[in-house]
Amino acid sequence: MVLCVARTFLLPLKVGKRHDRPATYSAKLRNFFGNALILLYFYIMLFAEVLLPVPIMGSFTYRVPAEMEGSLQVGHRVIVPFGRRKSYTGIVSALTPIEPKGYEIKEIAMKIDDSPIVRHPQMKFWQWVADYYLCTPGDVMKAAVPAGLKIESETFISPVAGWEEDAADRLSVRETALLEALLATGERKVTLDSLGRKTGLTTVGPAVNSLLARGAVMISENLVERYHPRTEVYVSIAADRGDSARLHEMFDSVRKGSRQEAALLTLIELSGFMRQALEKPLEVTRSRLMERSGVTSTVVAAMAKKGLVNIYKKVVGRFSFTGTVTGELPALTDAQKEALDAIHKSWLSNAITLLHGVTSSGKTELYIHLIDYVMRGGRQVLFLVPEIALTTQLTGRLQRVFGDKVVVYHSKFSDSERVETWRRLLASGEPCVVIGARSSVFLPFSSIGLVIVDEEHEPAYKQQDPAPRYNARDAAIVLASMHGAKTLLGSATPSVETYWKALSGRFGLVELTQRFGGMSLPRMELVDMTEARKKGEVTGIFSSVTRRTIDAALAEGHQAIIFLNRRGYAPVARCKQCGYVPKCDKCDVSLTYHRRFDKLVCHYCGTPYPVPEVCPACKEPGIEVLGYGTERIEEEVEGFFPDATMLRMDLDTTRSKDGYDRIIDDFSAGKAQILVGTQMVTKGLDFANVTVVSVANADAIINFPDFRSSERAFNMLEQVAGRAGRKNGEGLVTVQTYSPSHPLFRFLLAHDYRGFYGHEIAERERYCYPPFVRVIYIYIKHKDPSRVGVVAGELASRLRQLLGNRVNGPEEPSVARVQTFYIRRIMLKIETNASISKVKDLLRNVRIELTNSGKLSGATVYCDVDPV
Repeated sequence: MVLCVARTFLLPLKVGKRHDRPATYSAKLRNFFGNALILLYFYIMLFAEVLLPVPIMGSFTYRVPAEMEGSLQVGHRVIVPFGRRKSYTGIVSALTPIEPKGYEIKEIAMKIDDSPIVRHPQMKFWQWVADYYLCTPGDVMKAAVPAGLKIESETFISPVAGWEEDAADRLSVRETALLEALLATGERKVTLDSLGRKTGLTTVGPAVNSLLARGAVMISENLVERYHPRTEVYVSIAADRGDSARLHEMFDSVRKGSRQEAALLTLIELSGFMRQALEKPLEVTRSRLMERSGVTSTVVAAMAKKGLVNIYKKVVGRFSFTGTVTGELPALTDAQKEALDAIHKSWLSNAITLLHGVTSSGKTELYIHLIDYVMRGGRQVLFLVPEIALTTQLTGRLQRVFGDKVVVYHSKFSDSERVETWRRLLASGEPCVVIGARSSVFLPFSSIGLVIVDEEHEPAYKQQDPAPRYNARDAAIVLASMHGAKTLLGSATPSVETYWKALSGRFGLVELTQRFGGMSLPRMELVDMTEARKKGEVTGIFSSVTRRTIDAALAEGHQAIIFLNRRGYAPVARCKQCGYVPKCDKCDVSLTYHRRFDKLVCHYCGTPYPVPEVCPACKEPGIEVLGYGTERIEEEVEGFFPDATMLRMDLDTTRSKDGYDRIIDDFSAGKAQILVGTQMVTKGLDFANVTVVSVANADAIINFPDFRSSERAFNMLEQVAGRAGRKNGEGLVTVQTYSPSHPLFRFLLAHDYRGFYGHEIAERERYCYPPFVRVIYIYIKHKDPSRVGVVAGELASRLRQLLGNRVNGPEEPSVARVQTFYIRRIMLKIETNASISKVKDLLRNVRIELTNSGKLSGATVYCDVDPV
């Protein structure tokens, strides 16, 4: 048909051309038919640029099948072949009529959805993240799209029916174990991963290949979709409303007083079948019917078999708010009202504003008023928090005001739950507020009006591994600008770079200097542990001053928090005879003892080790544990305060999805008097009855070899101090340290953020650190300890030729081996006005050059932009 149309237009051009027509008319004809030819070519041959979740630069070109032409759009999910046997879920990033040359073009295998799963400007935002953080768009896509939306091919292994072992060529022990495990499953197809778990073998590939060569097994590739919508079973009455005869007939068919009659009566009641005021009966779930009537599913099934009820399934959402929605905005103090007006005025000249408010000054109340203002304008809000733990209290407060318009998104949710949130935002552009950790910047927003970054100073906003190693705070600012939205950064202890930008006029600045309700900031007391030990006032990890303050708070019915930023029981195990310290086989770190499961654990790779009964070095039974972690503090607290109930909040106690919620709810409800925790307890949690906070070991976070160590320590200590005295009574914070002369404490005791900032910014300027330069770390990893130094030296030398004294290193980081890879680090200090894209091109070209020359053979090289 298309070719016939082409002939209709093209034949007059060839045989009916008139040379006596005006030149302008001929030009118009030529333009018209030229455009027609382009459109014709476009429809005859169409290609798609497809973005795949693989760490390879750029996208991949595929031919669009004829049946997809006209329906395929940018943002559609498609399944495409990749490599010899693999298939991936990709996203169409562009459509083009231009056929690439030099290689075979494969065809798109399947279009998954009727409509795109990403919307503008998501793809543009992904590209910015890839460009700025020096990674590939595929890395960004892999991090952005929930795993449940990625349909990928997976390798399955199946036994061959009737295969018999050759007596002359017996199977090995590993091969026998694999084949027996495969047959024992009774399943037709088993994944390689599940087979490895069943046999306990870490590598199953060689044995599977051997079995495949013998003809004992078959290998196949199947597409696997991980997302499954949640369904609920509903029950309805099999009669029309108003049909009395049918109802009488139904009751006649069940015996009086039987369970079926009870279920039928309950169903009529729950559905409102007889209430004419209802437009239609209410839907009733089978589970609710069974609970209210006391019948089983067998009874309901029997009723359906009789034709009394209809049973049907329906896809339902995983999230629903069942609490009370008041819709009432929190009342504001005069200071908060002034701050709210100042924020609106600041946004007139600055799209980004910093709200610097002391701890417990009521920043959340301001956030709620701003969210309401934006949502009433029909736009969406992104509310970023650094830790999943913060979403617990915050979600409850916002849901009481906004109800189901509050959406929560973070990594503790299952794949299916995350997909459901993604689809909800994709299907509706309704006003809502999304509360989430850093990954929520990648959600498909339709129109963001406001981005709030709470506790903007937190290092938790920075993704470390794998790529993209992005900072969600900075990425959210860019995302807001793409939507034409405003950004509010909130913190009691802003990062040095953010405060510098606010003071220099790049950001707006609004300050809240008073605590809500007129409460005073907590009193800080420094405990010199060296002097305390000399006086015999230290038992275990606690000084007598700390014990007395906690005891006094408990006696008055208040609560206490003990902070130590180290989980486990003890950070070091050591032989008291020869000094031997057990270390991880894969990482260059000592092992931490966990008493809960009596193991030594590497906190970098997670490998557990048994505690040696005798020292491997001197063969004496002298292994002891030294130092303190939260587990050991928990044990000591139980001894010092036997009548107090205690909770512990660290990575080990919050691994489950509801771990945070349970601990926070129990402590808020007063079910425990003492909370022991790591940095999780420092961030924005609001406990009304806490009057005492104890920092068990401040030196552990002060003495760290990094230019940000003082900033991190000040922020963490000031934030944990802010948990005390928020509502009931004056707060007191004891800080135990062996370094009381450290300059940090002078500012901390006075809650003097401005003074600390002045001291820190002068140090940064003197030694040329951010915000006066941009720092990029280049990491080189290799399994050969001698080779890693050679490779790092080659790379640094080549970079120095191009960038001069902007290149520092290579050097060993504080942990120089992780998961069997030896590590070196090169630091680049780049001027803030330099083009990051040009730096990226330079680094990429150097990497290609050294790779082609074989100088990077066996090494892994990656960049970390703006490390924290």
